[in-house]
Amino acid sequence: MGKSNRNTDRRQAAEALRRQQAAEARRRKIVFGVAIGAAVVLIGGLLAWGIWMNSEPEYEVNDPAAQVTDTFGVQIGDGPVQVDLYIDYMCPACNQFESAYAEQIQSWVDDGSVTVNYHPLAILDRLSAGTEYSSRAAAAAVCAADVGEQQFLDYTLALYANQPAENTSGLTDQELIAIGTDDVGLGADWQSCVESEKYRGWVQEGNTSATSDQGVTGTPTAKVNGEVVENSAFADEVQAAIDAG
Repeated sequence: MGKSNRNTDRRQAAEALRRQQAAEARRRKIVFGVAIGAAVVLIGGLLAWGIWMNSEPEYEVNDPAAQVTDTFGVQIGDGPVQVDLYIDYMCPACNQFESAYAEQIQSWVDDGSVTVNYHPLAILDRLSAGTEYSSRAAAAAVCAADVGEQQFLDYTLALYANQPAENTSGLTDQELIAIGTDDVGLGADWQSCVESEKYRGWVQEGNTSATSDQGVTGTPTAKVNGEVVENSAFADEVQAAIDAG
């Protein structure tokens, strides 16, 4: 092979290498651009999520006139065994739990065996088409607790009897008030409490406390003397604690 041919071959090889390197650079640039774009989308999504999470109005936190715990529970009864129930008024399983145990809970309260701390939560606000039904119902129930322990229990049962389905807008404030006045006999002061959203902030704080500090991940959650118990074994666990004295 002559010198001229060897030079030609070297030039062709160099040109091929240059094209290969240029193609590789373009590929890296595209991959880098895609990665940056994905990161921007991810960051934008996280920012939007954060903005949405922080877009919930901040309500004034008013302490109820009713007897409550420092963990945002409405206190019913004064017995030695401490029972904590974390409920959501849009939660079908909570409705089933209340239907199964309401009569037994009432009997324990009546005979002085237990103190039941109801924690009305708003975990399922996200399933009420933007109306924050769980928060509104919980705040109305706390207003009922101001009237009396029995009124709180009666209103809780009435709300479950009229429970809306998940992924609906839930009951309106007017319907919540009608249930209280017509079914439970709650009066004008209670209605004013509901209309002013007096306890929305207290419910918000309670929801944060339960999910952040008290280890509650869903509803219903039941605790007996501070220990989480299986819902199916609730009555047996409470009775065992009562018998242990």
